[in-house]
Amino acid sequence: MINRINLIMRAKNITAKQFAEEIGIQPSGMSHILGGRNNPSLEFAMKVLRRYPEIDANWLLLGRGAMYGGEAAAPQPVVESQMVDMSDDAPLFEPAGDAAPLWNDMPVAAPADGRRVVRMLLMYSDNTFSEYLPRG
Repeated sequence: MINRINLIMRAKNITAKQFAEEIGIQPSGMSHILGGRNNPSLEFAMKVLRRYPEIDANWLLLGRGAMYGGEAAAPQPVVESQMVDMSDDAPLFEPAGDAAPLWNDMPVAAPADGRRVVRMLLMYSDNTFSEYLPRG
């Protein structure tokens, strides 16, 4: 992940100190991460993704895909006409684990450019997560 953090700083043309300030961590903590003394935590990754929503989470966390999540340089806003009411149909997603709830009446955004949702990952404030995969 350190290499990807360096790529973000290069792409944004900012220093490690500026990056630390933008995501809300101490510059010394950033120095420890970049120097290999500390590993980036999930909280660190979440701060990066909150500050830079255009960065693809799979790319940042796993090194898979493109930095900017496919071909778009930034996420496209969801407009009301793109929302699909799933309340009368079978759930589109099922939990990947045993404890997560089903999404029976959650509206699901349907991107206008033909992309489809392949996974939903919910990150909670206690640094746990639930993963949802499409049915079928």
